[in-house]
Amino acid sequence: MRSLFATLVPALLRHLEAYAEVAGEDAREAATLLARKLAAVLVAAASAFVALIMLCIWLLALAWDGPWRNWVAAGLALGFALMALVLAWPVLGPGAERPVFFARIRAEIGRDRELLERAFESRRTVADGGDDERAAP
Repeated sequence: MRSLFATLVPALLRHLEAYAEVAGEDAREAATLLARKLAAVLVAAASAFVALIMLCIWLLALAWDGPWRNWVAAGLALGFALMALVLAWPVLGPGAERPVFFARIRAEIGRDRELLERAFESRRTVADGGDDERAAP
């Protein structure tokens, strides 16, 4: 039993170290991807916000002295509400796709689980007497 542990523990530790390395790579890739996307979204959102504010001020300035100023303000409010709904629906809606993080580490754990199941199954078959050739008449 002691010799079994002496061979399994170093192998298990090397395996865990490899898991940690793969998980670290996945985390770095996910952080880089998220940082790039976040920076692009923030710049785009800031630019769009400034453009919308300028458009709203221009529209209100045009309609300020006329009878339509209340309708222009209401139309702008309705437009912003609809735009918020249209932009939020793909991200927060019921069919929104969830990002898959740590895909490689999940695949590695699944592969190792299958290998361990096969190893234990073959060990169980050997312990039970092989391929049941003794049971054949």
